[in-house]
Amino acid sequence: MLWACLYFPQLPIDRQRSTRNSDTPTAVIRRHGSVKQIMACNNTATQLGIYCGMALNSAYAIAPNLQVNEYVEDEQRTHLRQLALWALGYSSWVTPRMPASILLEIKASLKLFGGLDKLLDLLHSEAKDQGLHVIIGVAPTSTAAALFAYAGIKEPALSKTAMHRLLSEIPVEYLSLDEFTQRGLRQSGIRVLQQLVSIPPAALTRRFGHQCTDIVYKIEGVLPDPCPAFVAPDTFSQAFDLTQEAPDTNALTFPLNRLLNALGGYLKSGDHGVKSLDIILYHHRHQPTSVALRFLSATADHAHLLKVAKERLSNTTLPEPVTRVKIKATELADIERDGKDLFQKSQAQPTSIQHVLDNLMARLGKDSLYTALPDDDHRPEKAWFAAMLETRQPPSQWPARPLWLLPEPRRATEALQLVTHPERIENGWWGKDDVRRDYCIAHNEKGSYYWVFRSRLEPSSLFIHGIFA
Repeated sequence: MLWACLYFPQLPIDRQRSTRNSDTPTAVIRRHGSVKQIMACNNTATQLGIYCGMALNSAYAIAPNLQVNEYVEDEQRTHLRQLALWALGYSSWVTPRMPASILLEIKASLKLFGGLDKLLDLLHSEAKDQGLHVIIGVAPTSTAAALFAYAGIKEPALSKTAMHRLLSEIPVEYLSLDEFTQRGLRQSGIRVLQQLVSIPPAALTRRFGHQCTDIVYKIEGVLPDPCPAFVAPDTFSQAFDLTQEAPDTNALTFPLNRLLNALGGYLKSGDHGVKSLDIILYHHRHQPTSVALRFLSATADHAHLLKVAKERLSNTTLPEPVTRVKIKATELADIERDGKDLFQKSQAQPTSIQHVLDNLMARLGKDSLYTALPDDDHRPEKAWFAAMLETRQPPSQWPARPLWLLPEPRRATEALQLVTHPERIENGWWGKDDVRRDYCIAHNEKGSYYWVFRSRLEPSSLFIHGIFA
């Protein structure tokens, strides 16, 4: 097995980036007894001299305009679960661990993503797009991978030998030990993991208890470190509480992108696509605003989902600022996978017609696009009708008919040359109008093509009924 640990050291503060200006000093605080201390802060606050563990009063003395939010464990857990859903797009075995890490078993994913380097690049890139700081540790055991991430060691360890080499210099303060045991290690002069590993297990247990021995065994893989797999829910419904009110829909792109990343991992885990999606915007003193997205075919393309969502939101008028964003997948469907051509030279994928139509409906509105559909009548003027594109699928094969049908046939006033054999079209005996026509395709001297007919009632006259583009 090969494990990757995604550690988000600034997760509490990264969440604040959804609506806050990055130039404003921002911090997340946590209460320790009667004192409020800085738990995390952004780069602007750090440059001013604010650091983790500083008392809030001292931080205010340095930066009076410091923006603060209290740490809420439930919100952190919800955010971590959303990141676990996103990580399901890269591994079928994902384990979120509070407060700020996710374990992935990635050995089975290496071939799919083109190797370890490409997989790690994708994880770093998508985390950056979500405004997240991430450190990724890779090792044959989950405990070692977590230690690498916590200690900031970015070099992957693909074997036990490489793992031992990298672990040797890790300070023991990164081990998950209680304060009493940590104090005993410091008093004994043990500073790095190599010193701890070199002590015989019996002596280590006698001096510092089972905690130290167990963690060493877990690093080596002798003892199991249970990593229960995260199971995606049967339905997808995730929300994001904004730290500040969003005055318009432009401010919703960042939190929406995070939620759609979670949706993307959810869809990949079940090999599904979404056909219907609701975006629900909550307000303080007004009923929620609901924006429905409908797609012609099931899709799991994150870029397409985000583009359509932004188009629809740009045409949405908010009754008041938004405090919470929620997305809910209302209809899922199996997604068709395109097989790769063995001899395909170019990897460029053209934009599908479904994506183009989805974008047009998002921009113009679902009532603005129509398609032609056949009807159960042979008469050309009644053989098709316009239907809303959202509710009716276009036919797979079009008949040999002109796209431009005249409202009423008109008598031809110029010489036309017939180029096809006649096609008889007539109504049934039950019809009120007597229609018996022989249709052909004809053209004039200038090269314009028409759909013409002769009526059995007027066989000597030629009528133009349609024009070919």
